[in-house]
Amino acid sequence: MRHKSLESWPYELYNLSERMMTQPISRIIFCMFIVIFLYGCASQKAAVESMNKQAACKISCQQQFKICNQVCHNNCRECSKSAHCSAAMHYNKYKHEQIVQGGIVGRELNSYHDPLQCRKTTCNCLADYNVCAQSCKGIIHKRLQVAPVCC
Repeated sequence: MRHKSLESWPYELYNLSERMMTQPISRIIFCMFIVIFLYGCASQKAAVESMNKQAACKISCQQQFKICNQVCHNNCRECSKSAHCSAAMHYNKYKHEQIVQGGIVGRELNSYHDPLQCRKTTCNCLADYNVCAQSCKGIIHKRLQVAPVCC
């Protein structure tokens, strides 16, 4: 069985509001209470919406990171491997030409290696993900750093 005060609380609140409307100070306090109560609900709703947007943004960043890792071929490792193969191919071509002509092989493999070739790669998925995740929070931390050297 329900408690009587729980069943009649809307009516009691109505009666309280009727009584308060007759006294000006009570009216002001009652109105302030209602405004504060409504403001609390609105600010809580905004906080929940903000958290939902951040979660959706982070999921989007994770999806972009996954796609980047699948399609990115110009990363440090791939560039270094390609540069080494290219240098070896050009060196072997030079070596073959020198042997066919009866000349002396005066160059080495390192002569065909460009140390700046892989200095700037076009995709760094992890760095892109970190910037994306920071942007979801609304603040991007910037710092100066030396460009990575690919070996």
